[in-house]
Amino acid sequence: MTSTTNPGTSTSTTGTATATTSGETTSGETTGGTTGAVDFCEGEGGILLPGDEVTCTGDLGKKTFLFAICSCSGLTANNSLRTDSFDSNDPNMVPMDGGSVGVNGPYKAASMVDIGGSLWVDGKIETFNAHEVAQQLKCSDDLTAGSASHVADDLFTEGNLFAQNMTLTIDGDLHILPNKMNQGAKVLGATIKEQVDVKTPCDCDDLIDVPKIVSGYMQDNDNEALPIAPDELVGLPQPKSVELPCGRYFFTGIDSNSSLDITLTGRTVIAVAGDVQNAGAFHITLGPEAELDLFIAGNANFNNVATIGDPKRPAATRIYVGGAFKFASNFTLGANLYQPNAVFTANNMSEIWGSLFVGGLQLASPLVVHYDQAILELDGCDPPDQGCGDCHDCANPTPACTPGGTCGPCVVDDDCCPPLVCDAGICKAIIPQ
Repeated sequence: MTSTTNPGTSTSTTGTATATTSGETTSGETTGGTTGAVDFCEGEGGILLPGDEVTCTGDLGKKTFLFAICSCSGLTANNSLRTDSFDSNDPNMVPMDGGSVGVNGPYKAASMVDIGGSLWVDGKIETFNAHEVAQQLKCSDDLTAGSASHVADDLFTEGNLFAQNMTLTIDGDLHILPNKMNQGAKVLGATIKEQVDVKTPCDCDDLIDVPKIVSGYMQDNDNEALPIAPDELVGLPQPKSVELPCGRYFFTGIDSNSSLDITLTGRTVIAVAGDVQNAGAFHITLGPEAELDLFIAGNANFNNVATIGDPKRPAATRIYVGGAFKFASNFTLGANLYQPNAVFTANNMSEIWGSLFVGGLQLASPLVVHYDQAILELDGCDPPDQGCGDCHDCANPTPACTPGGTCGPCVVDDDCCPPLVCDAGICKAIIPQ
């Protein structure tokens, strides 16, 4: 294993590991770090993904978490669902429109739904209770509104609309294929018969290889600089507290029968080769300058009180799971969660600050998601004019894949990945007013 940070001092105590990194050589010059002349631990640059000389963790985060909820298959809401958004870079933390939902598959809502952003579904939509969409609604198949429903902007559909007794009101325009019918929806704008092509919202064909990333950090990490052993968090019978300074840390697994508290003080990667299982209380706490990218190759199971991230700035925490992420009650998530290979099931009342990118979503209990638009503004390492195949290869400040196959500024909304809109060359989560 190798270390890119240059520790000035390294101390450890029973149950707590601490270290400081100077980021300087004996001559006073900055070390190379992972992005060239400036060390990411000095507050500039980013932590590169292993084996990649261009892309860093910030690029990965802002390309992935575009929706408050993105489901690679269906979404079934048997209890209430609500989304909104805020920008953690704004000190006032004002709630605003935003918090879009994307579904690659059928969408069925039996309970009340209030979506603060757009609803983007590659499949059929069926609603059976009060249903509110604050921005646009896009559907690639038939849409059936069985109860009072409202779309505050335009509605685009490749299928028919079934809304008997005016159960659906569209404040904007209805865009519908010439051979499809509107049966009962009230359109306050114009009905436009035209070709409609609804993009697949969630990028589930080119999934992030979480085990491969973990394997890379197994070979190249900063464990020795602390020092902390890869198996230090496995089989813990007693409570333990660990403080991790800025750096990249590899663990074979995290398995505790008692409470485990991990405190981060700087930009941090934690890569776990196996599972994360905690029978006791589990907390990952971020200091004011800390960020976390947590890569778990296996599953994560929390059977007790757990807190990960900071609800006041969820953009600072990104979690990538190769398997399933499950939690009991009393769970606080101030983070963006990526688990595309498993269905996310909310069996207890859940309130999440951040976003969910999941293999599927089933709601047996109420779910509220507060999307942090600051995720789109993370510092990245990708060159602004890098090559691309589609919009998912690009991110702000050059978020569009141009016809020439390079990333550049957006010009129209369609240049942006769903559900983002174009404003002065930048792709944003909400329609600028």
